[in-house]
Amino acid sequence: MREHTGGKTMKFEGIMSALVTPLTAEFEIDEPALRKHVEFQIESGIRGIVMLGGTGEYAALTREQRLEAVRIAIDAAKKRVPVVAGVLEPGYGECVTACKAFEAIGVDALLVLTPYYLSPSQSGILDYFQRIDKIVNVPIILYNIPYRTSVNMLPETVEKVVDTCKNVVGIKECSPDLGQNIDLIRRVGERISILSGEEFLAVSVLSYGAHGGIIATTNVLPKVWVQLYEYAKSGQEAKANKLLLEYLPLFKALFKEANPGPIKYAMRRLGLNGGYACTPIPAEPTEETRNLIDKLLAEKGLL
Repeated sequence: MREHTGGKTMKFEGIMSALVTPLTAEFEIDEPALRKHVEFQIESGIRGIVMLGGTGEYAALTREQRLEAVRIAIDAAKKRVPVVAGVLEPGYGECVTACKAFEAIGVDALLVLTPYYLSPSQSGILDYFQRIDKIVNVPIILYNIPYRTSVNMLPETVEKVVDTCKNVVGIKECSPDLGQNIDLIRRVGERISILSGEEFLAVSVLSYGAHGGIIATTNVLPKVWVQLYEYAKSGQEAKANKLLLEYLPLFKALFKEANPGPIKYAMRRLGLNGGYACTPIPAEPTEETRNLIDKLLAEKGLL
């Protein structure tokens, strides 16, 4: 992996948790719940805490709440695993402001989303990350999630970003196209960490050489994901696929409605510390979704 400018080798591998942000019913940060959840994740073998992605409800929170959540996570993690702050801004100005703010409070890395809404070209995406790279002095993990942003950063663009940006050390790739994931690994997999963001592709991508994943359903089943990773990276693909198929119905149910509503519901049912989703996501999923999740959790002996 690439050495960061400060001389530190930033190597992101294994399963990292796309953490929920526990909120009260009044949409305030639930600090005790967040601390407990960080501890639960670390004790379960998770290799990194990724705050404020889509699952972490970046878009629903104020700037102050985002900083508060990340500060709490950093303190709770106590340097046992890296804490990464998501930056999901549509454009340059607010992205730079957020990056600088998170860098100032001591995050280990930034997860920076591709610019969106303006429908940028590939050359525009390259310029965007080159400019951000010059401003920050903390490792950057690129974030590509085209089905949410309608912007797809192609593997050849990622390669150009890696060639020209000293701080870029990884990418969370959420393209559902397996071929794109494989091409990405081929182009830059020996220079940066390739981290899958897709539950249903992760095992395949790991078998092709990805270094890990940033996964949302780890909030509910972290040990299952740690086992999936260990199987996939030790050449036991048959066991990995069998385990994935076993949990596939539950994983699908956790995305049956807007994320992280069903995930937070499942966490509450298991006595975990997820709190509630912020509006416009309903505080409770529909009865149909709740019943399905309850049924699948019970089948696994978890209820």
